[in-house]
Amino acid sequence: MVQKSKGRKKSRSVVAGKKKKNEMKHNRKTNYKKKVVKKVECCVCMEEIPDISDNTITCGKVHHSLCGECKMKCDTCPMCRSHNIQKPKSQKVSLRVVQKNQNSEIKRERILVKGMKIHQYDIGEGIYEKISNRYQHDVYKHQTKELYLYQDYYDVWTLNNLCDRDCECCIAESELYEELLGNHKWFMSVCGCKGVSKTVIIKKLN
Repeated sequence: MVQKSKGRKKSRSVVAGKKKKNEMKHNRKTNYKKKVVKKVECCVCMEEIPDISDNTITCGKVHHSLCGECKMKCDTCPMCRSHNIQKPKSQKVSLRVVQKNQNSEIKRERILVKGMKIHQYDIGEGIYEKISNRYQHDVYKHQTKELYLYQDYYDVWTLNNLCDRDCECCIAESELYEELLGNHKWFMSVCGCKGVSKTVIIKKLN
Protein backbone atom coordinates (compact mmCIF):
# COMPACT_ATOMS: atom_id res chain seq x y z
CA MET A 1 0.00 0.00 0.00
CA VAL A 2 1.32 3.41 -0.99
CA GLN A 3 0.15 6.69 0.45
CA LYS A 4 -0.37 9.67 -1.80
CA SER A 5 0.15 13.27 -0.85
CA LYS A 6 -2.19 16.12 -1.78
CA GLY A 7 0.00 16.90 -4.80
CA ARG A 8 -0.64 13.37 -6.02
CA LYS A 9 2.97 12.45 -5.53
CA LYS A 10 3.97 9.10 -4.11
CA SER A 11 5.19 9.25 -0.55
CA ARG A 12 6.82 6.57 1.60
CA SER A 13 4.86 3.42 2.31
CA VAL A 14 3.25 2.63 5.62
CA VAL A 15 5.77 -0.14 6.29
CA ALA A 16 8.70 2.19 5.59
CA GLY A 17 7.16 4.82 7.86
CA LYS A 18 6.83 2.36 10.76
CA LYS A 19 10.38 1.15 10.24
CA LYS A 20 11.75 4.69 10.32
CA LYS A 21 9.70 5.46 13.41
CA ASN A 22 11.12 2.44 15.22
CA GLU A 23 14.65 3.48 14.35
CA MET A 24 14.21 6.90 15.95
CA LYS A 25 15.97 7.39 19.28
CA HIS A 26 13.60 8.68 21.92
CA ASN A 27 15.00 10.81 24.68
CA ARG A 28 13.28 9.83 27.89
CA LYS A 29 12.35 12.50 30.37
CA THR A 30 14.60 12.28 33.40
CA ASN A 31 13.46 15.28 35.43
CA TYR A 32 10.06 13.91 36.54
CA LYS A 33 9.33 13.72 40.24
CA LYS A 34 9.81 10.36 41.93
CA LYS A 35 7.85 9.53 45.04
CA VAL A 36 10.42 8.72 47.70
CA VAL A 37 9.22 7.19 50.96
CA LYS A 38 11.43 8.28 53.81
CA LYS A 39 12.62 5.56 56.17
CA VAL A 40 12.95 5.99 59.92
CA GLU A 41 14.09 3.75 62.74
CA CYS A 42 11.68 2.24 65.26
CA CYS A 43 12.70 3.42 68.73
CA VAL A 44 12.14 -0.07 70.22
CA CYS A 45 13.20 -2.75 67.72
CA MET A 46 15.51 -0.48 65.69
CA GLU A 47 14.05 -1.76 62.40
CA GLU A 48 13.64 0.55 59.41
CA ILE A 49 9.99 1.51 58.87
CA PRO A 50 8.23 3.95 56.50
CA ASP A 51 7.89 7.47 57.89
CA ILE A 52 4.08 7.61 57.88
CA SER A 53 1.46 8.63 60.42
CA ASP A 54 0.63 4.99 61.29
CA ASN A 55 4.21 4.50 62.48
CA THR A 56 4.34 7.68 64.55
CA ILE A 57 3.16 8.51 68.06
CA THR A 58 2.87 12.08 69.28
CA CYS A 59 3.77 13.08 72.84
CA GLY A 60 2.94 16.75 73.12
CA LYS A 61 4.95 18.37 70.33
CA VAL A 62 7.44 15.51 70.01
CA HIS A 63 7.05 12.66 67.51
CA HIS A 64 8.43 9.19 68.12
CA SER A 65 8.71 6.48 65.49
CA LEU A 66 7.15 3.17 66.51
CA CYS A 67 6.16 0.22 64.30
CA GLY A 68 2.80 -1.57 64.56
CA GLU A 69 4.18 -4.69 66.30
CA CYS A 70 5.86 -2.62 69.00
CA LYS A 71 2.67 -0.58 69.46
CA MET A 72 0.86 -3.80 70.38
CA LYS A 73 3.49 -4.64 73.01
CA CYS A 74 3.77 -1.19 74.61
CA ASP A 75 1.10 0.43 76.78
CA THR A 76 2.90 3.75 77.26
CA CYS A 77 5.39 5.65 75.14
CA PRO A 78 8.76 3.84 75.38
CA MET A 79 10.63 7.17 75.22
CA CYS A 80 8.91 9.47 77.71
CA ARG A 81 6.72 6.95 79.63
CA SER A 82 4.09 9.64 80.16
CA HIS A 83 1.54 9.09 77.39
CA ASN A 84 -0.63 6.08 76.61
CA ILE A 85 -0.30 4.56 73.15
CA GLN A 86 -3.42 4.09 71.07
CA LYS A 87 -3.48 0.53 69.76
CA PRO A 88 -3.58 0.05 65.96
CA LYS A 89 -7.07 -0.40 64.57
CA SER A 90 -7.96 -3.33 62.35
CA GLN A 91 -8.39 -2.47 58.68
CA LYS A 92 -10.90 -5.28 58.13
CA VAL A 93 -14.28 -3.76 57.37
CA SER A 94 -17.43 -5.82 56.85
CA LEU A 95 -19.10 -4.69 53.64
CA ARG A 96 -22.67 -5.26 52.56
CA VAL A 97 -23.09 -7.68 49.67
CA VAL A 98 -25.23 -6.04 46.98
CA GLN A 99 -26.49 -7.74 43.85
CA LYS A 100 -25.37 -6.39 40.49
CA ASN A 101 -27.58 -3.58 39.15
CA GLN A 102 -29.64 -3.63 42.37
CA ASN A 103 -29.74 -1.41 45.44
CA SER A 104 -30.96 -4.02 47.91
CA GLU A 105 -28.90 -6.54 49.83
CA ILE A 106 -28.94 -10.23 48.94
CA LYS A 107 -31.62 -11.85 51.07
CA ARG A 108 -30.72 -15.19 52.54
CA GLU A 109 -33.24 -18.00 52.67
CA ARG A 110 -34.97 -18.28 56.05
CA ILE A 111 -37.11 -20.99 57.64
CA LEU A 112 -39.35 -21.03 60.73
CA VAL A 113 -39.22 -24.03 63.07
CA LYS A 114 -42.11 -24.78 65.47
CA GLY A 115 -42.65 -27.69 67.85
CA MET A 116 -39.01 -28.36 68.69
CA LYS A 117 -39.74 -28.83 72.40
CA ILE A 118 -39.35 -31.47 75.09
CA HIS A 119 -41.78 -31.07 78.04
CA GLN A 120 -42.22 -27.33 77.27
CA TYR A 121 -38.44 -26.97 77.09
CA ASP A 122 -37.41 -25.12 73.92
CA ILE A 123 -34.54 -26.96 72.28
CA GLY A 124 -34.50 -25.31 68.87
CA GLU A 125 -37.57 -23.29 67.94
CA GLY A 126 -37.22 -20.04 66.03
CA ILE A 127 -35.98 -18.64 62.74
CA TYR A 128 -33.01 -20.19 60.93
CA GLU A 129 -31.02 -18.58 58.15
CA LYS A 130 -29.24 -20.40 55.34
CA ILE A 131 -25.53 -19.77 55.72
CA SER A 132 -23.79 -22.12 53.28
CA ASN A 133 -23.85 -25.26 51.16
CA ARG A 134 -21.33 -27.16 53.25
CA TYR A 135 -20.88 -30.83 52.33
CA GLN A 136 -22.90 -30.03 49.14
CA HIS A 137 -26.00 -29.66 51.32
CA ASP A 138 -27.83 -26.67 52.78
CA VAL A 139 -26.84 -25.53 56.28
CA TYR A 140 -29.16 -23.35 58.38
CA LYS A 141 -28.13 -21.44 61.52
CA HIS A 142 -30.40 -20.16 64.29
CA GLN A 143 -30.58 -16.36 64.36
CA THR A 144 -29.82 -16.00 68.08
CA LYS A 145 -28.52 -19.40 69.27
CA GLU A 146 -25.57 -21.57 68.32
CA LEU A 147 -27.78 -24.19 66.65
CA TYR A 148 -27.47 -25.68 63.16
CA LEU A 149 -29.80 -27.63 60.87
CA TYR A 150 -27.99 -29.80 58.33
CA GLN A 151 -27.94 -33.27 56.79
CA ASP A 152 -25.61 -35.74 58.48
CA TYR A 153 -23.49 -38.49 56.94
CA TYR A 154 -26.62 -40.58 56.24
CA ASP A 155 -28.45 -37.55 54.73
CA VAL A 156 -30.78 -37.33 57.75
CA TRP A 157 -31.77 -33.79 58.75
CA THR A 158 -30.14 -33.07 62.10
CA LEU A 159 -30.33 -30.34 64.76
CA ASN A 160 -27.09 -29.84 66.65
CA ASN A 161 -25.09 -27.15 68.44
CA LEU A 162 -22.13 -27.72 66.10
CA CYS A 163 -22.03 -28.25 62.36
CA ASP A 164 -20.25 -31.59 62.02
CA ARG A 165 -21.62 -34.10 59.53
CA ASP A 166 -19.72 -36.99 61.13
CA CYS A 167 -20.86 -36.24 64.70
CA GLU A 168 -22.76 -39.17 66.22
CA CYS A 169 -24.47 -37.11 68.95
CA CYS A 170 -27.24 -34.62 68.16
CA ILE A 171 -30.17 -32.83 69.80
CA ALA A 172 -32.80 -33.95 67.30
CA GLU A 173 -33.08 -35.74 63.97
CA SER A 174 -35.83 -36.11 61.38
CA GLU A 175 -37.43 -39.49 60.81
CA LEU A 176 -37.54 -38.70 57.07
CA TYR A 177 -34.32 -38.55 55.09
CA GLU A 178 -34.54 -35.73 52.56
CA GLU A 179 -37.65 -33.77 53.52
CA LEU A 180 -37.14 -30.66 55.68
CA LEU A 181 -40.10 -28.38 55.01
CA GLY A 182 -43.56 -29.41 56.16
CA ASN A 183 -44.94 -31.37 59.13
CA HIS A 184 -42.68 -34.30 59.95
CA LYS A 185 -41.82 -36.48 62.92
CA TRP A 186 -38.58 -35.64 64.70
CA PHE A 187 -36.89 -37.65 67.44
CA MET A 188 -35.58 -35.31 70.17
CA SER A 189 -33.28 -36.02 73.09
CA VAL A 190 -31.33 -33.81 75.51
CA CYS A 191 -29.39 -34.48 78.69
CA GLY A 192 -31.67 -35.25 81.63
CA CYS A 193 -34.75 -35.84 79.43
CA LYS A 194 -36.04 -39.02 77.89
CA GLY A 195 -36.09 -39.02 74.10
CA VAL A 196 -39.48 -38.27 72.52
CA SER A 197 -40.91 -38.31 69.00
CA LYS A 198 -42.96 -35.23 68.09
CA THR A 199 -44.32 -33.50 65.01
CA VAL A 200 -42.27 -30.48 64.01
CA ILE A 201 -43.54 -27.76 61.64
CA ILE A 202 -40.92 -26.19 59.37
CA LYS A 203 -41.93 -23.64 56.77
CA LYS A 204 -40.11 -21.27 54.46
CA LEU A 205 -40.31 -17.52 55.16
CA ASN A 206 -40.57 -14.90 52.40
